[in-house]
Amino acid sequence: MDEEIYTKVNLLKEKLKDDPRILRLNECEKKMDEDEEVMVLAYKKDVAASKYSDVLNHFSKDSEEAQKALKELHEAKLNLDNNHLVREYLKAYQEVRELYDEINKTLFTSFTIDLCPKVK
Repeated sequence: MDEEIYTKVNLLKEKLKDDPRILRLNECEKKMDEDEEVMVLAYKKDVAASKYSDVLNHFSKDSEEAQKALKELHEAKLNLDNNHLVREYLKAYQEVRELYDEINKTLFTSFTIDLCPKVK
């Protein structure tokens, strides 16, 4: 039985490796990773996130400084998310997530093991 499962899992792995959704995701990720504009936008988002975190170490979340830093972070994240390569990647990522969710449901829905039973 274990060998049969191992064989089937390896077959699934091979099929997934050639799935057009996964190939597309890998292609999008490669383009995004090699794009200078995306790198700059990601760096600006990281700097803004770090700045916001630093501000929160010194000021309350509702302070003017924190609100300003949060706005800068929001704008940096929005700029990154609006890049055409990032949008393309996120769309491809969503399709692969849906594929993995379907696989997960198919393989594991019938298991009803209660891993954390309620104490009565």
